Amino acid sequence: DQLPQGATVLSTVLSSDQTNIITMTGARVAHPLLVGLANIHMHTRMKLLSKVFMLTALLPISQYLHSNQQMQGMLKDRLIHECLSIVLQPLMKAAELRIMMSDPVGNIHHCFTPLAAYIVNTPEACMLTCVHGKTSPFTLASYLQFG
Repeated sequence: DQLPQGATVLSTVLSSDQTNIITMTGARVAHPLLVGLANIHMHTRMKLLSKVFMLTALLPISQYLHSNQQMQGMLKDRLIHECLSIVLQPLMKAAELRIMMSDPVGNIHHCFTPLAAYIVNTPEACMLTCVHGKTSPFTLASYLQFG
């Protein structure tokens, strides 16, 4: 598919990592969801003080009373997936349909926002891909096939 004349692609990068939130919360734990643009040079994007990532949401980490540990894990993962679908709904619509945005000069552009990357550590990659244990979140290989 081709983009319409004058369209701009603003590829997005998401990042999240389970974090202790101490200030004003009483030592709670959450998944901060950050969003940034992929077309910003990586050297600039990865600097801590560059402020190219914006806090989009604090995804909750809940405690369940169910006695089955596997059920608790499944409920926690399902809650994160549901929160992500709610929070990222506008981004998904913009990627599909496009939205009108202005640049710093004030020119209006048709913008598409596809997801280019999701930066996570291995436990979160497993949670996002719904795999656990000795299964790889990146391939279809089982642990028996690992070298």
